[in-house]
Amino acid sequence: MEEEKRSIELKVLKNQLNPHFLFNTLNNLYALTLKKDDKAPEVIAKLSEILDFVLYRCNEDYVSIEKEITLIENYIALEKLRYSENRLDILFTKDIQQSNKISPLIILTFIENAFKHGVINETKKATIRLNLESRQKQIIFSIENTKPQNGFNGISDKSKIGLENVTKQLDLLYPKKHQLEIEETEGFYRVKLCLKNQNG
Repeated sequence: MEEEKRSIELKVLKNQLNPHFLFNTLNNLYALTLKKDDKAPEVIAKLSEILDFVLYRCNEDYVSIEKEITLIENYIALEKLRYSENRLDILFTKDIQQSNKISPLIILTFIENAFKHGVINETKKATIRLNLESRQKQIIFSIENTKPQNGFNGISDKSKIGLENVTKQLDLLYPKKHQLEIEETEGFYRVKLCLKNQNG
């Protein structure tokens, strides 16, 4: 009964997250088509790859770290198409010493938030730094983004829902096997997430 309840709860959380992600991506595409931007076909191709992952490969509790990296890289490529180089400075570093499994889309919520709060309302150049390490028996993810200095610093209700969703998923999928640190200052927002391998 407990296992069934946990499974149903996870499904509800994932189903809540997937449309949230799709909604944001379609908004990006809509903005490009309005401008009749030549990048629109490339965005559709990337979105197609992402949807393939979200709809057909996310049904399991865990996927390989390599699959999650492909998803993240596709998402970043989508966002880079949306913003010009003078608006965004982004770097994604990886250190995969050992292949681990990870709960799909867990990391993506933090990346979405970095773009949403670090770039959209920034009138100057926004900076985002991501780092993902996969070691023996653990995964360490960190992300830091600059915050707009023009008064648009509030976290929206949608972002709060996304963060609450991820926190609940972490409690279900990594009970007592995760550590989430969120640090916010006037100039930046930083998240660090440590996950212990479920087999470890």
